[in-house]
Order: sequence, then structure tokens, then C-alpha cells
Amino acid sequence: MKYRRHLLLAAILIAGAICGFAQTGPVTVERYITGRTYDESGREIIRVTTPVKPPAGYRAPEATLSGSAVVLANVPAFSWSFGCSPTAASMGAGFYDNSGYPSAYTGPTNGGVMPMNNSSWGSTVINGETRDLCPLSATMLNLDGRTNRGHVDDYWTLYNSPDPDPYIINGWAQHTHGDCLADYMGTNQSAVGSSDGSTTFYYYGDGSPIYDYSGSEPSGRDGCHGMRLFYESRGITVVQNYTQLIYGNGGNTLGFTFAQYMNEIDNGRPVLIQVSGHTMLGYGYDETGSIVYLHDTWDYLDHSMVWGGEYAGMAQWGVTVLQLYAASAPPIANFSGNPSSILTGESVTFSDISAGNPTSWQWTFEGGTPSASSLENPVVTYNSPGTFAVTLVATNANGSDTETKPGYITVEDPDYCEASATCDEYIGTLNFNTINNSSSCGTNGYSDFTGITTTITAGTGYPISVTTSPWYTGDQCGAWVDWNQDLDFDDTGEYFPMSQSSLSGTITPPADALNGPTRLRVRLLYTGEIVPCGPVDWGETEDYTVNVINPQAQKILNLTLMLEGLFDPATQQMRKAGDEYGPHFPGTVADQINISLAQAAPPYAIVATSGNTDLNQNGTCTVGFPSALSGSYYLIVNHRNSIESWSSTPVSFSGSTINYNFSDSPAKVYGNNSILKGVKYCLYGGDANQDGSVDTGDMTPIDNDASAFASGYVVTDINGDGSVDTGDVTIVDNNGSAFVGAVHP
Repeated sequence: MKYRRHLLLAAILIAGAICGFAQTGPVTVERYITGRTYDESGREIIRVTTPVKPPAGYRAPEATLSGSAVVLANVPAFSWSFGCSPTAASMGAGFYDNSGYPSAYTGPTNGGVMPMNNSSWGSTVINGETRDLCPLSATMLNLDGRTNRGHVDDYWTLYNSPDPDPYIINGWAQHTHGDCLADYMGTNQSAVGSSDGSTTFYYYGDGSPIYDYSGSEPSGRDGCHGMRLFYESRGITVVQNYTQLIYGNGGNTLGFTFAQYMNEIDNGRPVLIQVSGHTMLGYGYDETGSIVYLHDTWDYLDHSMVWGGEYAGMAQWGVTVLQLYAASAPPIANFSGNPSSILTGESVTFSDISAGNPTSWQWTFEGGTPSASSLENPVVTYNSPGTFAVTLVATNANGSDTETKPGYITVEDPDYCEASATCDEYIGTLNFNTINNSSSCGTNGYSDFTGITTTITAGTGYPISVTTSPWYTGDQCGAWVDWNQDLDFDDTGEYFPMSQSSLSGTITPPADALNGPTRLRVRLLYTGEIVPCGPVDWGETEDYTVNVINPQAQKILNLTLMLEGLFDPATQQMRKAGDEYGPHFPGTVADQINISLAQAAPPYAIVATSGNTDLNQNGTCTVGFPSALSGSYYLIVNHRNSIESWSSTPVSFSGSTINYNFSDSPAKVYGNNSILKGVKYCLYGGDANQDGSVDTGDMTPIDNDASAFASGYVVTDINGDGSVDTGDVTIVDNNGSAFVGAVHP
């Protein structure tokens, strides 16, 4: 016979709640189901609570351990005192008290070590039957040196007694939990809504484990959760605890298997086995025949059953797992982040929840600022969208452990509310300043034309009009402009009604409108309230970009620059970027760029940005920046498929108008990082993936799109002719061979 004992990582598997007896035919768990609910994902949670009265004559035969049995040593066998679930759990606690967790039992008997049976603590008569007491399962007044009342004092222990409950008639106050497993597990149910002596457990009907369920606190205490509370009250760290059906019960394919049970025993962890109407402690196995060796809660004998079968007519149905942390082991790293889904620019507070009392921490935050920290509970800011991993290395005197959670933090750019409708009538043409856009109805009644931009000046009125296709008598139209750029249309002065008869009106930017690009939304709908967001029955919504210039609240930056991909040496101007239908932008706009201002000294932080700025064919563009900017700043130009370029030196913003020309000298670009075309110096093209260099990372998508005959306003169309072909490949090939990349301080 083999005996094994392992002390580093411990777990108790608790199954079942209640004491039962042999029946004619198998007793199944359905008999004891007392409720059903659902979690947030829609999975069914089942509650089991069973009667506790032990019938006279209930017994199962003693088993003889086979020669190939694998069993744990130092596993107590306790006789029932109050509730089979806490009695069985006490056997597990007794094992751990003898096997490296001396704080599980703190009484003075036997020098404070939990004995191998509970006969030494005296006895009590319950329902005419004399039972040996177990101070972890149930405590009597002054038993084993304790002076607080336990539940044997608090509750009427003669089941079905016609006499009044002394707990009620004497007005006893509920004692402080601190000694009895039964108290923590909710077995003393007079005060919390269930019958005396019963214990409740919860499990998922699909067979997956339900971890530390506390959704029915306090009146519906889960026994598994209560066991965690008991061990934590002893200063013992619980790594995890969960309840689970055994594999195959009810046809499930996710349940706990005999192989998992053997693994628990092999790793020094006694297991509580639950059958329908009773709970026992499993402490060994014989792989031949799938035999489980048990301590029942009614005697000090060895018993056995076949895994997944019946015990005295009661069918096995599930387990509850409690994993303990060994104080002599390295920590078990774990952490949480709140919130885990944020918008760009927001922060996440991380909390170390590692087991094992780590004394130092090393965090790594993909995409975060800071990217690393040695604080216990750091706060991290995320400035770019994406999904990001987080890693924690937790260390104590016994070693280190690493926990990595891939894709743990989700960061999204803030955006405007969605709008949708059923297409019937729609916006056929929108006219506003330089915008004259005709289109059909967009998908789900929404069209994104934010690539179409017009520039407007604060204080000037601009007519806006819509033509519909078709037109109905009840059609109405409205427009919104986000003047303060807070990503909504809720502020005063942002809504502009339009005449129902002519579907026209006037938009006048207010004096306090922020400079730069912002959203224009136009909505057509058939009857009802005109609102900027959400679905409507019939109509269409279109979004555009307006670039606001406020002379009273800005400094004007006039730039001149040329883009290599669009530049035509014959005309010394740029071609208009095209799509599959022709020029992508109206008027003289060649393409759009982003312009940023960076501090003159490290870390060169960005202080202002103007996005989607129109760049004319002659290389000129105008943008307003806040008047509060009065220092000197590097100018940074970003274009969808060109190399990021910086001004060679910081540019002074002391005046109201600032002029800078990137194209008249190579010395105007930081590091002379430009290419001469004719008499103009152009910003290098070919960085399709915007990683700061022209290389195979750009060539691959361009080559793929060229092979697929891709067309349109796409980043792989380096020369802007509306199609991806050899003309684009040539630019990337030349600049890649020259190792062209971004150069900046």
C-alpha cells in the first residue's frame, strides 16, 4: 500500500451539503435542488440544499484498502456532531492542521494538534443518539477552553423536536463567528433562512466550475464560499475555490473527472466527495476500477465507492474545490485592473492580489505610461488605442512568480454616438460652404464623409441645404456641430434646425468655438423628434469635418510643404489624391495632413495637434492653434503614407502669425531628411504602415494590393493616382534601398 503526503499546495474539494441515507433505487441530486438562477452571461446556476435528519440505522459497510491503493496519511476520521458538510470539512482541516497548517485548529487539546478522531472532546445526545463532538464542526459552551457559544448552544439540536427552540425563547444573540466551520459555511441556518443543520451549495448546470460564489449573500450562504472565509480567518491564504459537477452528470462534458481527483490525492490534497443527500471525505484511490477511498461522517472506518457511482444508494454528483497556499512557497502572482476597458488618455488602477504576501513587485505595461513600475498598486495611463498585455512578477523570500494577462487592457479612441435608420428617403445632396456632396443612402442609414472637410470662420454665417431622394411631406432635417470638440452634440448652440419646407438653414460658428477640425452631423428623418443619436424609423445621417478658424482665439500657422508621392516636377505642384472615382477632395485640396507642436526640450511632449488639415496643391495649408501657445515648438508633419518630418529647429510662436516653409531648403527639415524634386524639397513617401521607416513592412501590403488590383483612397496608393500599382512600388523600393526613416531629436 502506498502512502503519500504533500505539503506545499493544498486544496479541499467540498461536495455536497447534507446527510442522507440508503434508498430503494439511486437517489439523484434533482431531489435536493431548491432553486435556479442565471449569471450575467446567461449560464444557469443551481442551488442544492438537502435535509439533515440522520435516520436510524444509516450505515455503509467498511472497506479494506487494496494493495495498489494510493492514500494520504494523517487524515482524521470524525464522527458526526452537527451537519455532515462541516464535519467532513473538519476532517480536511484536521489533515492540514497535522500537515503544515497548524493554525487550522487552535484548541489546547493534545497540545493544539488536531487528533485523528474526535472522541476526546466528549459527546452529546442528538435525537436520542450519542455523538462525539467536533469543535471545528460545532462548538459547545466552554468546550475545549472556548467561552463563546457555538451553534450547538445557539440552535435546537433535537431535529423535529416539539419543544420551543431555545435560541428563540431565550433571546440569545448570534455569536461571533470565529471557531466553527459550520458557522462560516452557513450550516446554522435558523438566523439566515434555512432549516437547522443544512448547508447550501451552488453549481453551474453545464459542468464548468463556479468560483467562490457569493451572489446569494448573506441569507443564502454558499458552503464553498464559507470555507474560504474560515481558512482566511485562520490567516491561511486561499488560492481558489469552486464547485463543480462531475463529468457526465446530466450529460455534461465540462465536469470534474476521476483523473483530476487522482491528481488531487497525488498532490497531497484530501477531497470531499458529495453524493445526493450526504457528504464524505475522499483521501485515496485505486486506479484499477476507479475506486475512491472515503471517511464517512458517521464512524471512524474506511469506506469506498466507484467514482461516478452510488454510495449506499446515493448517486455521486459533484465536488467543491478549495486550494490553499503554502506559507513556505513563492507567491502566486495575480492582479486586477480597474477599469480594464478605457478610452485613450484615461488611466487604469492596478492592484496586486497575489497570494503569499509578496514583498516586491515588477510590472510591465504594454502600451502604457509608465511602461514599467515597482509599486504595489500602480496607476497607468494609455494614450493609444489597442489591446494590451500586463505582466506582474511578484517576489517574496521564497522566490518569484510571473502572471501575464494577454490583451487584458482594451483602449478605444473616443468617438461620437452612432446614428442609424431604415433607408427610404435619404440625403441626396448636401451643400455647405465648399462642400457639395451627392450620394446614395449609406449602410443602415448612415454615411461617413468625415474625409470631406471645409474651413469656416467664427462669427460668419454659412448657408446649409439638403436635397432629398425621394421627398415626403413629413420629412425634416437638422444639423449639429461639436464646437467645443467634446465628442457629443449636447451643448447649447450646437444644434441648427433647418426649415422643413426648404430643408435649409444657416450655421454660424460662435465666438468661443475651439479652433481646428470638428464634426458636422446632418440628419434627415421622417416625422418624430430630431435627435443626433440612435436609430430612427426612416431617413439618413451623414457626418463631415469642418475646420474652425477663430481669429480672436488663435494663432495662425501658415505652412508650405510638398509630399513626394503626390509631387509633379513638371508643374512644381502636387497632384490631387484620388480614389476610384477621381479626385478624393474638392477644390484645390491635394490631400490632408496632421500637424503637431512639440516642446523644444526632452521629452518633446506634444502640446497641440491639428488633424485632417487640408493641404493645397501648391503646398500651402493654414491652421489655427490656441493663443496661449507663446513658446518655441518643433513642427511635426504626419501624412497617411509619408515619413514623419520635424522642423529643423523649434519655431517661435510669440507672434500672432507664424510662417514656415519645409520645401525651400533641405535645412528646413530635421536631419536634412527630404528629397529634391525639381526645385522643391519634398517629404519622403512610402511609409504605408506608419512605423517610421520605409522597408519591407511597407512593400508587402503594397505588393499584395497591387496583385489584387486594389483601388481607392488607400494608404498603399503612395502616388495618389487612385490605384495601387508599380508606380507605388517604385517609390517604396527606392526609399527602402536608401534606408529612409524618420529623423527627429
